[in-house]
Amino acid sequence: MGQAASSAVVAAKEDQNDSNPEVAWWCKLIARGLATLGAIIAIFTGIWALVTLTPLCLVAGIWQVLLGCMVLMFECPYCCLFFSLVKKVSAFADKRTYWQKALIYVLTALVPICMCFGASTMFGSGCVFAAGVFYGLMALGKKGDRVEMAAKASNASKDKDNVDVEMNAQLIETVGRVAAQQISQHAYAQSGPYRQF
Repeated sequence: MGQAASSAVVAAKEDQNDSNPEVAWWCKLIARGLATLGAIIAIFTGIWALVTLTPLCLVAGIWQVLLGCMVLMFECPYCCLFFSLVKKVSAFADKRTYWQKALIYVLTALVPICMCFGASTMFGSGCVFAAGVFYGLMALGKKGDRVEMAAKASNASKDKDNVDVEMNAQLIETVGRVAAQQISQHAYAQSGPYRQF
């Protein structure tokens, strides 16, 4: 009974913290799953990158392992419950909006790739990068329905037509003024002392 109540409280807390309530539940589940899988892959490929002689690749491997641990604490805190720090990190991560998570994942995943461009860093950090891109797409929200988009398109075309009519009226007015000036100058030249024969 107590476990069911606590899971209901956790679910209600997640709904309150959602930055975009229009996102479907399955989309949230895919994002968490992709980030968790990416974190696990980043940890293993980061360990593989540690077996190197170049110092930058060594630093990139350490960064990648830490990146995987961070994403794992953000997305799947129940994997690391024996650490006291995980609760605080998880609370911090739950307060982040989708675009903030996307920015964190994308920027931190680019660092190992820039340090040591190789298969292990590309694959490990690439998975976390993909999770960041998915969170970014979730931050954009869902696309409008067909009727809504058609209404916006027709309003945009009406606004464009109004602008075109105004521009045409101004153009005709300007051309009329220029033509009137040219006619008056030509008439003056014909009637003045410097008349041409």
